[in-house]
Amino acid sequence: MPSTHLLPPDPLEVVLSSIIRDGRLDIHFQPLVEVDRAQILGFEALTRGPADTALQSPLVLFETAARFDRLVELERLVVRRALRRFKELNLPGQLFLNLTADTLLATGERGALIAREFAQLDLPASRVVIELTETRPILEPERLQDSMRSLRELGFVVALDDLGEGFASLKRWMDIRPDFVKIDRHFIDGIAQDPLKQQFVRSILEMAASSGCTVVAEGLEQLSDLTVLRRLGVPVCQGYLLARPCATPRPALRAEVDALLAPEHRRRSADWMRLPPDAITTAAQLARRSHTVTPRLSCQAVVDMFQRDEQLFSMPVLDADNRPIGLLRSLQVLKRSAERYFMDIHEKRSCTALMDAQPLIFDASTSLRDMSEAIASLDDRLMVDGFIVTREGEYFGTGRSTDLLKAVSDLQVHSARYANPLTLLPGNVPTDQHLDALLHEGRDFVAVAWDIDHFKPFNDVYGYAAGDDIIKLCAQILLTAVDPDLDFVGHIGGDDFVMVLSSDDWTARLQQVCREFDRQVRPFFSAEHLALGGYITLNRQNQESFNPLPTLSAGVVQVQPGTFDGVRALSAALAEPKHVAKCGTGPSRYFVDRRRGFHHTDDSTLAGLLESVG
Repeated sequence: MPSTHLLPPDPLEVVLSSIIRDGRLDIHFQPLVEVDRAQILGFEALTRGPADTALQSPLVLFETAARFDRLVELERLVVRRALRRFKELNLPGQLFLNLTADTLLATGERGALIAREFAQLDLPASRVVIELTETRPILEPERLQDSMRSLRELGFVVALDDLGEGFASLKRWMDIRPDFVKIDRHFIDGIAQDPLKQQFVRSILEMAASSGCTVVAEGLEQLSDLTVLRRLGVPVCQGYLLARPCATPRPALRAEVDALLAPEHRRRSADWMRLPPDAITTAAQLARRSHTVTPRLSCQAVVDMFQRDEQLFSMPVLDADNRPIGLLRSLQVLKRSAERYFMDIHEKRSCTALMDAQPLIFDASTSLRDMSEAIASLDDRLMVDGFIVTREGEYFGTGRSTDLLKAVSDLQVHSARYANPLTLLPGNVPTDQHLDALLHEGRDFVAVAWDIDHFKPFNDVYGYAAGDDIIKLCAQILLTAVDPDLDFVGHIGGDDFVMVLSSDDWTARLQQVCREFDRQVRPFFSAEHLALGGYITLNRQNQESFNPLPTLSAGVVQVQPGTFDGVRALSAALAEPKHVAKCGTGPSRYFVDRRRGFHHTDDSTLAGLLESVG
């Protein structure tokens, strides 16, 4: 009889069996965030294999399980681990679990068992969202609908994952009628620069509104994309910009993310320099798809391409993984090809012989400032040929240096118009916009007009550089005294500042400004002038005049809805208490006009109407 030889077991199958047997899985969680409310809706459970194996990647892990017909077994293990870990961490909101059709079909007769498992964990089924992932074909759609219906009857919530990717289809949406629809990251990444993607998301939102489900944008990484998604009305987002997957996630948003998603009136003080909708801020916005080649292309073919197209200045060379390895520059290629014997030797060889192996490469998220600093040191000959833009290492597009320089120039012009060049605080335009918005929204707030007293004599004695330093000191003290989430500071010119306070403890903040300015300004003066409390200068009539040391004074008006019909009226109202404050002597001080706003008085005298604080 012929001998029977058993094939050795597949190494991946051995590792997979060990993982399932020992439960060697790590569960990470990534939050889904309601962007308008700046709150965590729930967490998606994500699986990681053991770090010391070839199955660490979840993609490889689940593909291997499917190949060896153990996918359902693996996914059930993942569900049990995720449920227990979610409960242990006491995470808020809902738990999103990814399951393939294979596993969902296998739940057909297990409804009672599933209900008992959840009862043991004391986790209501309504807090669990079953995400149907369509990375595998669905061969029995009717049975799948029955399984999903059974899960819904048990109280589970249903989601359709990766809409637009894999086997996903609008028909599946109509059949299942999910509670959530998650748009695949392909349609989210770079949406700020792609009108077609924006139209796709608009269509999904319209369908979701009709079917009563919630849309989730996956794969959010860029701030510009978040801005567009919010404008389109996408209610829930998920991605690295908000939080990365983590084994022990925070139960609440990080402070910087909370500030990023804060309501408009809270973000105004940090977002005063509003850029135009088409403002360029990152490398991704400068990238354009262009001619690319691979190392398989010959030197002669590249020379022919440049000779045929005079507008073709450069071509990236990409490897098999779509990663740039060099840049072919028109001037350099044509110059070298004209060298004696070069084409005789290299005509049929790879075009890599002609490429610049160290081109300028930017990640898509690189800021305009970082890009401008990088090209500042470039050889002038390389400027015209531009740069390469990548995303996660792969080719994303090609940018032109001329476009970059124009974008930098536009941003500088915009900044100069909106920011005070000395302190970089919001100037007149954004200050007026901020006040106008608060008045239009009918909000309660306190408006403060600050001024440095006796500033010109100080400039005459100590020089303009010292004068600039005192102005910058004042700006820093004002910024330190405000709540950046609620309040606003503007520098409207010279030694004049505007403070807009929505904080309840605004009185304490004004007192802090006066106290800190008087304390921190002392090192600017000589010992002699400190002892005298001032200095003697010549006035315009060429006569000696004694001038006190600089102090701060401010006029204060409390604003209620309907008190003023515009910024001009509010500015005029601030002039009187500010004038009274400047007439005072001694340390820094402010005056509050009590005739308007929150408090009223029957006292008709100016002293009764104005509160002096020194």
